[in-house]
Amino acid sequence: MQTLISGYQRILRELGSVYQRNIFKELESNHRITGIVGPRGIGKTTYIIDYLKRNRKNDSRALYVSADDLYFANNSLVDLVEQFVSQYDGRLLCIDEIHKYPNWSQELKNIYDKYRKVKVIFSGSSSIDLIKERYDLSRRAVLRHISGLSFREFLEIKLKRKYPILTVDKIVQNKIASFKEIIETPKLLGFFKEYLQTGYYPVFTEHKTKRDFYEALTGIIEKSVYSDIALYYRLKTSSLPVFKKILYFVHTSSPSSININRIAKSLNKDYSDTANYLGMMRDTGLLRFLMSDKTGHALIRKPEKVYLNNTNLSYALENEIGKKVEKGAIRELFVVSSLESARLKPFYSKAGDLKCGKYIFEVGGKNKSESQISGIKNAYLILDDIITGDAKRIPLYLFGFLY
Repeated sequence: MQTLISGYQRILRELGSVYQRNIFKELESNHRITGIVGPRGIGKTTYIIDYLKRNRKNDSRALYVSADDLYFANNSLVDLVEQFVSQYDGRLLCIDEIHKYPNWSQELKNIYDKYRKVKVIFSGSSSIDLIKERYDLSRRAVLRHISGLSFREFLEIKLKRKYPILTVDKIVQNKIASFKEIIETPKLLGFFKEYLQTGYYPVFTEHKTKRDFYEALTGIIEKSVYSDIALYYRLKTSSLPVFKKILYFVHTSSPSSININRIAKSLNKDYSDTANYLGMMRDTGLLRFLMSDKTGHALIRKPEKVYLNNTNLSYALENEIGKKVEKGAIRELFVVSSLESARLKPFYSKAGDLKCGKYIFEVGGKNKSESQISGIKNAYLILDDIITGDAKRIPLYLFGFLY
């Protein structure tokens, strides 16, 4: 126990300055169990430790542990809480990477029921959302989903200044006066291209070259497949290389040309197995789906488009396998990712590339015409490489200010 406490105190001392994302406020909750979930590499651990340093630095009743600590080779989570409460009057336990601890959900339920003064904050894979119903955790725990950095947050880190958060309505209204402090940013489009390539993951600040950053992302991909997916879904090592092949397939294909049948045939795999693999990769934070705005079987049958989870992963795979990213896919992915990270619901649209609420959006380069959305109500072009727009043309980068 004392070893865990000493390790926690060392981690607090070694943590440097941390950019304060708006989402950090969400740890302030009345819930006794709060889960921080999201893809690997987006800063969940830093998020929790910074929260402790700012709010519980000198509080002996707070403790941080990692679920893969050797302590748990001979001790359970329940054992830890028993000692923490009896010896230190423990009140707040933060558990990192809880998905690496066997039977975590049942033990959390036991802790919740037995230790009513103890609050638990845990981090884990996005896939945890799939089984939160087990052991009736659904009414005991609340999950907070974290995405990578927005373009707004990237700019704030790079330039040490604040920018506004926009709504889709405000972006569509396209009133230049509302965006003045944004559009007057020097080298704005240059920063946007940099963000698409290296700005989604907070670790961009730790690497001096793109190559170093992309090698770090390759490591994140490897750990997501060979550690998180393997452990969480209890898959044999021999079946794991197929996940890398799926990533390569998605990277080298147009989103609209990807379907489960094509992938299954290419990999010589069963349709059902392939669909399950895609679902695992989405829930682990490697892929992103764009679904039809339908109901029932038509909604859950299959995604209309499949993307990598974020644009940085596309460029990392370009660096790894030498196949160029498709600009059209990058633009679409940026918009879909930004909308979903802002907790909005984009859907596939036959009229344009996608719809969100009452709006239809067609995404493209600066010279794209309005022909595809001509005569359609509430339809707009989202265009790359323009600073300002007009009644029907919206700058692509503005969607990076949704969160």
